[in-house]
Amino acid sequence: MLAALAAYAREPMLVVVPWDALRAQTANKFITFGLLRAIGVLPSDVPNPIVGIIKKRPKTQADLLMFEHCNVVVATIGSIGTGLPAALLEDLASRCKALILDEAHHVPATSWTHLKDAFRGVPTLQFTATPFRRDTQLVDGKVIFNYPLGAAQRDGYFKPIRFEPLQVNPLEADQAIAEAAVMQLRNDMDQGFDHLLMARCSSIARATIVAEIYQAIAGDLSPVLIHSESDETQVRLAALKNREAKIVICVGMLGEGFDLPQLKVAAVHDMHRSLAILLQFVGRFTRVAGERIGDATVVANIGDKNVSDALERLYSEDADWNLILSEMSSTAARDHAELVAFLHASKRLDDHDQADSIVLSPHLLKPKFSTAVYRATAFAGERFHSGLPANLKLQAVWQHKESPTLYFVTRAESRVRWTNTKGVLDCEWALFVLHHDVERGLLYLSSTDHDSLFPELAEAVAGEAVLISGQQMFRSLGHINRLMLQNIGVKKHGRRNLSFAMYSGGDVDEALGLTERHNSVKNNVSGTGWEEGARVSVGCSVKGRVWSRDQGSIPALLTWCQRVGTKLLDNTINIENIIANVLVPSEVEEFPADKIVLAIEWPAELLGIAEERIVLSPTIQEDPQPLYMFELEFVSLTAASLQFALVAGDDTMVGEFELRLDAQLGFRVLQTSGDPLTITIGKRTGRLDEYFCSYPPLIRFIDLSELDGNLLIQPRNPRELTLDAAQFEAWDWNGVDLTKESYWKEGMGRKDSIQWKVAQVYMAGNFDVVFDDDSAGEAADLVCLKEDGDVIRLAMIHCKFSGATTPGERIKDAVEVCSQAVRSAKWKWRFADLCRHLLGREERLKTLARPTRFFQGNAAKLNELLRQSRFKSIVAEVLIAQPGISAASRSDDQDMVIAAAMVYLKETIGCDLQIICSP
Repeated sequence: MLAALAAYAREPMLVVVPWDALRAQTANKFITFGLLRAIGVLPSDVPNPIVGIIKKRPKTQADLLMFEHCNVVVATIGSIGTGLPAALLEDLASRCKALILDEAHHVPATSWTHLKDAFRGVPTLQFTATPFRRDTQLVDGKVIFNYPLGAAQRDGYFKPIRFEPLQVNPLEADQAIAEAAVMQLRNDMDQGFDHLLMARCSSIARATIVAEIYQAIAGDLSPVLIHSESDETQVRLAALKNREAKIVICVGMLGEGFDLPQLKVAAVHDMHRSLAILLQFVGRFTRVAGERIGDATVVANIGDKNVSDALERLYSEDADWNLILSEMSSTAARDHAELVAFLHASKRLDDHDQADSIVLSPHLLKPKFSTAVYRATAFAGERFHSGLPANLKLQAVWQHKESPTLYFVTRAESRVRWTNTKGVLDCEWALFVLHHDVERGLLYLSSTDHDSLFPELAEAVAGEAVLISGQQMFRSLGHINRLMLQNIGVKKHGRRNLSFAMYSGGDVDEALGLTERHNSVKNNVSGTGWEEGARVSVGCSVKGRVWSRDQGSIPALLTWCQRVGTKLLDNTINIENIIANVLVPSEVEEFPADKIVLAIEWPAELLGIAEERIVLSPTIQEDPQPLYMFELEFVSLTAASLQFALVAGDDTMVGEFELRLDAQLGFRVLQTSGDPLTITIGKRTGRLDEYFCSYPPLIRFIDLSELDGNLLIQPRNPRELTLDAAQFEAWDWNGVDLTKESYWKEGMGRKDSIQWKVAQVYMAGNFDVVFDDDSAGEAADLVCLKEDGDVIRLAMIHCKFSGATTPGERIKDAVEVCSQAVRSAKWKWRFADLCRHLLGREERLKTLARPTRFFQGNAAKLNELLRQSRFKSIVAEVLIAQPGISAASRSDDQDMVIAAAMVYLKETIGCDLQIICSP
């Protein structure tokens, strides 16, 4: 910004910063032109600029006279933001020839947006080291220069970073981090470096505790505590700057833009949650200034599992921060630049009034995914005006110059029905997105106004546009497995009338029955299912609309539209087969006691939440345990009730529960034994049985039907389940005691167990990680990982001992192990969560007798595979090792159970099921 003033001299220039400290720092640099003279860029006879500082909010035009005498004025956003009267702000904008915004990642905030809108038309330059925000709001503007961290380090402007990882119990982490950081600081000082230490905490309460630790171990270095509620902040900062204090403990950072290059030791007591904050923090320690400054060191505990996915690679053992930070910052900047490029290539076509009270920004548009699809071979977006209904007033319109895309916002006003008062109007806003898919010959017309499909608009921009509608719309349901419809609308044709009915929940089956009759047709459907290993939602109407619950940016909407268009044109999608295999919920008056239970699982509502954020505990104790230390176990099923248990540790039963039907509520869950249990999800705590009354466990049967409370969900036309002989791999179990399942039992390892036999095979197969997760809440008995070229192989193996003397005699042998296999399906599409799960289990389950659960590999190798998963796909396989199953003499019942598990895994996560068995 100094060079911008010196080179272009657009006077007066207004520089806006977020904080007081940065205002003073920036003004001082302008007064002397900073380094521009020292490096010979400016001749000695060039005068220094006259710098003005706005310290309080202007109230009159007289307060703006300084702009007539200054080359540059520096202000905080608080002094000229939303609190400034509109007329005064307009006068201020008219006096300035250029606007510079420092720390410009704040631009999406209301006060900054208000300022930018007032300065529309004034040349504006934005500076930020982090053009991406944790809340995903876009930092707008054209990227004219991007200086990667790696380049800055190569050019000598930023110092290299050395990462000092610790791996300790979180309860011991603060002491260990403080000791390691202080040791590093003392070593640096012994080498003659003028270094300071900053300890980073997430809250004032945490910082206060950590400050006591530093005072105890390094009182001679005069640690100071700085936070927003401190009355001595400036005094303590001064002590730091004049070296009376060598250590500072702070909450977050010492303010954005704070410049103290001597900060060279970072002690991260609380991990960062976003890349943007991390890059700002690291920037404090990489700056170059003076001869007595060395390289930076960061100390952190890699045993902390509460780290966002974007930072896993950094907070891991042997992480090369110089390489990874450069790579991550460049990737994030590139992703941001791509989105900005799309919006920058969008030209506004209408004449918008700067004085309009509502300013529409394309950066803030996030439509819900919905579209009508027309066949079209041409696109002339500029003709859209002629197709707009007369009642829609155009508010803003943009055209993407690099693709056939147009998007605009309209407003419609209408008289309200409950009064004739003049001026009282209903106002409805709508967003339209039009995109021509040249490759497929389709026009996508997306609108938040669902009262019409706007065929006139489609014809206006395409010339000739044919709406895709009718039964073809149901192709959008194609390739979605285990599809369950929540709603179905049915049209029933009679000789003299036409009726419409909407069915939901348990009535869906009745609706599907109606559609099989000649006088009824499906009108619209919506539901959820599995596609490409992930949960999806979809809805469609014969009138010609497809929708989803998803919401995102306009580029994301266009990507979704193209997937929809591909399905609608796919003649191989058989609509009747889709409907025939729909899962149908029906309300039951008694439980299906004749069905065999395959698995009981936690409610689906818990699956999207990180395991460590969910804890269970008896109400009479204060020892909460994370969800992954427990599992649900089926006990019995009758027509009147279903019994299940909560199990922890070595098959220790914590409590028993009963699911019963209820005439008024539909169903109820009661705890029938054990101490009362509570569940805590984030900050919410309540009784576990009361939680189950709202979100019951899911019971899955071997015919792949499911019981959700009082709803039985089953396929309308169950398929015949078959098995392929190639899925059975017969092993020689010689030397193995088939009654011994687990390797570790009663404080000792058993090398004649089934689990050890399987583990040896995978260890010999050069798997990088072979982990024993055998315990309540397991992902699998064995989790094996191997980096193999461009993929990471994941094998989840479930072991079960034989319950009978002859292999193949008991159906229970198959049910128990297949149940475990089905429950493990969720981990395939949650690889990062799986790694955290294993690291958490390693820490919590260790004992003096058994310090590790790694048969092969270690936590460092697991972290390395997690890092590699950013760039490599996961190829998962699920296996069951059950010598109680015979490849040659399986019973029909066993085949039925295995086939059910196999089909479920194939339909949801796309994995085949392999069976390691007896000959």
